[in-house]
Amino acid sequence: MAVKLDPKELVSIEELLISNMFEIGALIEILDRKGILTKQEILDEIKELRRKTPTAEPSEQAFPEPYLNTQAENALIDRVFELFNATGLTSHQAKELLRRVNLLVELGERLGPKTTH
Repeated sequence: MAVKLDPKELVSIEELLISNMFEIGALIEILDRKGILTKQEILDEIKELRRKTPTAEPSEQAFPEPYLNTQAENALIDRVFELFNATGLTSHQAKELLRRVNLLVELGERLGPKTTH
């Protein structure tokens, strides 16, 4: 059985991203204000880093077109979340389980005949 985490200690991805965004923004403002770096130099460096590491860029498949039957997809997603909650999985455990399922699907795609599902 999974150990329940204290909800007061949990932080959402959105909260982490917003906090990170403010921290980076504050650093950029301070560096620019002190004349150490300009915002343009930072933007140029970001572009260069992205050019050097193309795998860090989201692929076109990162945001795929929605399925034709989004109602069925949403129902399936709801059921998966219900199962995660019913078994008491933590978010980390659920993420790891989905990663393993993804590996199995990829393995099936490589080994099995091409199907529509």
